Amino acid sequence: MVDLEKNEIQTGGEEIPLFSASAEDSKLCSVLAKEKTIIPARSECLIQGIPEASGKFRYAVTDFPSQVSQKGILVAATLVDLKKEAIPVRVLNLDHKPKTIDKGAVIATCEPVVDIVARPQEFSESLRLPSILENLEGLNEERTAVKELLQEFQNLFSTSDSDVGRCNMTQHRIN
Repeated sequence: MVDLEKNEIQTGGEEIPLFSASAEDSKLCSVLAKEKTIIPARSECLIQGIPEASGKFRYAVTDFPSQVSQKGILVAATLVDLKKEAIPVRVLNLDHKPKTIDKGAVIATCEPVVDIVARPQEFSESLRLPSILENLEGLNEERTAVKELLQEFQNLFSTSDSDVGRCNMTQHRIN
């Protein structure tokens, strides 16, 4: 979640302080489309971008460019590493017609991240598998095979709220 009042990003129990870039800094950190891309009508996609000029800072938050050439296109705010070869930019076409983003077009601007504060969580190997495995003790061959598979692939299962993504921007209803 991006909290503009506190000027920070909150994700997975971490609070990442931000500061507003000046107009000069924003111009130095535009993200350009790596290749020509067509965004289908009323859909979203990831576009590969490249930083126009980086070096002042490594981590940034992408933002909607002020000099938008396309109406009906939204850009999601995303935490990015400017040292990466390609910067993913999530765009949404709100129009009923496909939109074309030309190669080299400005698709996002970046605001620098000043500090990343990590809060390491204590994690116990014994908590990797839930207590359900205890119920599989002393059972038939099929359940023993299930237990072995669960143990083999235990790193594929979520063990806490912090190892899954979350979003509070949508709401689902089950009829």
